[in-house]
Amino acid sequence: MASLPRHLLLLLCCFSCLVHPSRARTLVLPLARDASTLRYVATVYHGPSLDPLELAVDLGGPSLWLDCSAPSSGSSVRRVPCRSIQCLAATSDASGLRRACPSGPSSVCGVRAEGGEAGVLGEGALAVDSVDGSGERSVAAVDRFLISCARAAPGFGASGVGGTLGLGRSRISLPSQVATAFGVRRRFFVCLSASEGVIVAGDGPFFSHLDADISKSLTYTPLATPLATARSPRASDYLINLTSIKINGKRLPLNSSSPYLIQLSAEIPYTAVASPIYSALAEAFAGAASAMGMARVPPVAPFGVCFDPRSVGATAAGPDVPAIDLVLQSEMVRWRIGGSSSMVRVSDEATCLGVVDGGDRLGSSVVLGGHQLEDVLLEFDFGGSRLGFSPSLSTMQLSCSNFRSNFNSMACRRIDAISDRIGFGKNGGMYRVLTERARLERSEGTQELTLEK
Repeated sequence: MASLPRHLLLLLCCFSCLVHPSRARTLVLPLARDASTLRYVATVYHGPSLDPLELAVDLGGPSLWLDCSAPSSGSSVRRVPCRSIQCLAATSDASGLRRACPSGPSSVCGVRAEGGEAGVLGEGALAVDSVDGSGERSVAAVDRFLISCARAAPGFGASGVGGTLGLGRSRISLPSQVATAFGVRRRFFVCLSASEGVIVAGDGPFFSHLDADISKSLTYTPLATPLATARSPRASDYLINLTSIKINGKRLPLNSSSPYLIQLSAEIPYTAVASPIYSALAEAFAGAASAMGMARVPPVAPFGVCFDPRSVGATAAGPDVPAIDLVLQSEMVRWRIGGSSSMVRVSDEATCLGVVDGGDRLGSSVVLGGHQLEDVLLEFDFGGSRLGFSPSLSTMQLSCSNFRSNFNSMACRRIDAISDRIGFGKNGGMYRVLTERARLERSEGTQELTLEK
């Protein structure tokens, strides 16, 4: 019998323990918003000792990028050979990564993201919190999780962040790899919050309120494919079609011959709109606001339309302002942005429309930013190639922090340790192979956890 290291003991006692994949039905990643950058940060566990690791969330990112110049990360990542099945699968056409292998039979798999980041492909242990069907809380681990290893991973400037967590449409994003490893559905949910948010993958129920699971009553729209232009979003980004925009029910005068796309992004704090659309939206919103008695004040950067807060009414769901409807594939499918999502209070003298001019070189017509995505339950369905979204939870007197609290309150009673391997078949498909099993048991009458081989 060998005692566990003290820091691992604390990790297991505080957060729970590793579980068999067949019981890891719901995988949970807690989210927090970095106050200085307004980026969202997720916590995972990485390395042989499964130390906590904070990563900036990249909704459309193709992979997990780590800063391997840090000894704690670099030493725990094994390089993947260039001519391996893993390298070929990770750099397929639809992955959002490109292979950049030097000559030589023993070269490592070099990768380059469409955004310009370059590094090498590696593999290492990664674990996330999980909850099984009985409500027992645990940590589920993948022994050979594929990682893009850079000398300086893009962390978006958030304090203490060791890289980025890619959730995009690629074969080595976190949702793809955990779906394969643990046999859960190829989908995940995101609920961003200014306080405590959550990412959830697996089987439900997930987001229950008054005995109703809100995730069962979402509105769905198909995921779209990026246009083949020099300014296109990444292949791994999440895009949906936009038919029109309405302000208080009145359609904006837009050029209907142009294709419109909405990109979802947690990397920018506020929605960016291409200049021609922004001009029409700002003018229409200001006109509708004036009709409601809202008084304009000088704009406060980066916003272009601001109002005197004393002239803005209030409702239980937030500021009483003109409603913005994004009309998606048909008039019957709309994403409504109400006052709690559209307005930003910047000072005692100004509250502003939280939409910025994205210029003429924006990759999509609209990039929905973090503020507009907060307190909206989002389902990214890989298998069905669709996006589900709820109304603003503020209309139900809820927030994403309510759901985070539900997961936090679940108890851990069972402790199992499993190490999984992700392999690749001849056709490039991934499969799961159990490589090691152990059991962690609590000693009778003590608080010590021991590892039994």
